[in-house]
Amino acid sequence: MNEYPPPVRHLDEVEAGRPVAVHLYARRRGVRRCVLPLADFDAKKATAEQARAEAEEYAAAVEAEGIGPVPAASGGGGMHVWSGCIEGFSEETARRIVEAAKQLWVTFDGSPLTNPQNGAGRPPGAPHRNGGHSRLTRHTVEEAVTLLGRQSARAEAYERLAVRLEAMAAERAAQDGQGAGPGVHPQEPAAVDSGAGVPPSILARGPVVRKLATDAQGHLRLDVGWRPLGEAALKGLRRKLLRRMDHDVQVHAVLRSMALAGWTYAEAAAVVRDAESSPALEWLRSRRVSTDGPREPRTAEETEALLARKWGLACQDAARMPRRPEDDADRPPVGEVAAAVLDLMARMRAAGPARWSRQSGPADAAVLMALCWLMLVSGSTDVSADVRRLGILAGYTFQTANVALRRLILDGWITVTAEAERRAGRARRVTFATGHECTGHDRHVCAVYDATSHNVAGETGSDRSQNAAPQVSPVPGASDLPAYLRAVVVRQQADVWHSLGHHTGRTLHAITTAHHPLSIPALMAATDYRRATVLKHVKQLEALELVSTGRTRAGHLRVRQGRGSLYKAAQAVGTAGRIAAGAVGARVDHERHQWQLAEEEWSALTREEKRQRGRRRAPDQMVLPGMSPTARAYPRHPHPRTGKPEAGPMDHARAARIEADRINAPALLANALRLAEVGDVIDPARLTAEQPAPAEPAARPRRRAVLPARHACPLCGAQPGHRCVTSRGERAAEWHQARRRAAAAAPTTATTTTAVRPARRRVEQQHQAAALPTPRRPHAKPAIATPTTAGQLSLFGPGQ
Repeated sequence: MNEYPPPVRHLDEVEAGRPVAVHLYARRRGVRRCVLPLADFDAKKATAEQARAEAEEYAAAVEAEGIGPVPAASGGGGMHVWSGCIEGFSEETARRIVEAAKQLWVTFDGSPLTNPQNGAGRPPGAPHRNGGHSRLTRHTVEEAVTLLGRQSARAEAYERLAVRLEAMAAERAAQDGQGAGPGVHPQEPAAVDSGAGVPPSILARGPVVRKLATDAQGHLRLDVGWRPLGEAALKGLRRKLLRRMDHDVQVHAVLRSMALAGWTYAEAAAVVRDAESSPALEWLRSRRVSTDGPREPRTAEETEALLARKWGLACQDAARMPRRPEDDADRPPVGEVAAAVLDLMARMRAAGPARWSRQSGPADAAVLMALCWLMLVSGSTDVSADVRRLGILAGYTFQTANVALRRLILDGWITVTAEAERRAGRARRVTFATGHECTGHDRHVCAVYDATSHNVAGETGSDRSQNAAPQVSPVPGASDLPAYLRAVVVRQQADVWHSLGHHTGRTLHAITTAHHPLSIPALMAATDYRRATVLKHVKQLEALELVSTGRTRAGHLRVRQGRGSLYKAAQAVGTAGRIAAGAVGARVDHERHQWQLAEEEWSALTREEKRQRGRRRAPDQMVLPGMSPTARAYPRHPHPRTGKPEAGPMDHARAARIEADRINAPALLANALRLAEVGDVIDPARLTAEQPAPAEPAARPRRRAVLPARHACPLCGAQPGHRCVTSRGERAAEWHQARRRAAAAAPTTATTTTAVRPARRRVEQQHQAAALPTPRRPHAKPAIATPTTAGQLSLFGPGQ
């Protein structure tokens, strides 16, 4: 793995039986970087048993960060724990590892790692000067070469290892002198909110923004109100982790979510004890013995000590995380959010149908409904207005959603509370407005701020049944509001409007929310469309079975909701899957944008800082679990003058394709198509590539067999296709049993099937069967267009 200039000799030139050492550092792009980090646990300061125990503890910490440790007995009573890093990590990272390891283990010798010029160590197989030789204790030679070579860890893993060891050292340093363990200097107990004993990785988040407290047992907790875990936290808790995944990071994330929700240490311990409901916390209950073997259970004392340490770090981390809207003391409760949403819906109705029937009206109404949905889901009236997410929820492109959002701000329906920050990857935040300044534009329409000061739209003053306005559907109550908004968002997301137009969707909404069939004049009053426009909408919707029409005795046309579905209607017109593909495209664009921000940050570094960080991975390199996807180099075009690859402008199209492959865009698209088919909300932020558990098929109603040769049971009078109601006596039991066997053996349609029966009345029943009319098959309905599949949609087509 290493080659050295003279006078250093190669292994072939070395005399057998002499000690051999290999350098731990190598030059990478002109900078010495550690490529073979060696942890030397010497038995001079303690016993060999303690050296082996401390080496096992270090190997467990290394393995938890995704690094493959290669332990070896040094030959002199101590232990060596080797690991590899082909790209190498900086001397600063090595120094952090050494300083933390010295506080944790008294037998640790960090001098080889702190000497970039001459730091070396005896490899496995090399003899010791006092006799014996170094030998592998867990792996074969081939396995050791693989783990230290092509399967070695990246530099990011050793940076995480340094953070882990610093956290372990800080935790032991915060304990009393008696229980701190050897090599750790006792410290005075730190204050609850102080940063004493907190690793630098957590201190880097900033100051404490949430008050810390202690429970009756002395464990840390956040002084916030208790609430159940959210959907994302529950998903992470129930996630089954793979062997190569970073279990420690997953455990920290779950415990931090519990701390943010106001949980206590006792509640977290109860979750850890329930292994079935918390597979992501298996790292606290067992340890990995070998790479591919089973895990070894930890003792109750080990699990408790490990959980106590991780819980303290999770609370300190949660206390320093940026505050969210739900952490605001002035944040309105969920009931007030629902009241604000209901008030907006009432003001939208009070504005009259003319406001929403103009050319941009459906887009404005759809964006407002999407904002209401986000506010209700988040529990706050101050939400992030990401135009790509809003466009998908409203059923439009993000360009149309952006224009509609600006129009609503100018008209005074909403106001901006925080401007967008592209460098930080944050969209603008908006909330409901209470006033505005008129722009004087000819298309400006002031928002309505008092629903009671306007007349309800549709009041024509006529009491004739054909001309009266439809009964205005009352605004749903707070309990019905989530279901109502979900239905509205699903309707406006339907792909069929890309063919029929969103104005037709307004007509369908007026029909579906009415409590009785509507006449054409009533639809005109509810939508503010002309008669010809309403008739055109009704004709289009009726062709797709979304509405049905009928005539009264007087010959007046009535329109009611049909039995067709929006998804099948979109399939019929050939637009099914557009919103699903747009949602996946928005998700891919978000991931690509995060990558671009990391590339811009890298480009702003100096040449020396870039050299210290080392060479980055190629853009097309696979991102393994635990690695940062933005640590790769951003794809670029060839240089326009020199033609040098990856040296020109950024190649955003290629980056989008790479990110689509990384996040498994086809699986996301399949999930979005499934949501569209079942009639659920398609939210780009909530799409997942995991396949849903297959639902048990509903039991099909058993079709009773009609036997032509048997009209009715002569004993109990049961009709054909019905069960017998009595079985008294042997003769009745025999007859009923034969009748049941014949019914089970008969096909689902009426044919000339015969069954075993007693000889009694056989001739009479045959005559009766001949007199029965032959059933007629219903005509088959014409097949709808072929369903859209994930393979037939383009994620990066025009308009997405």
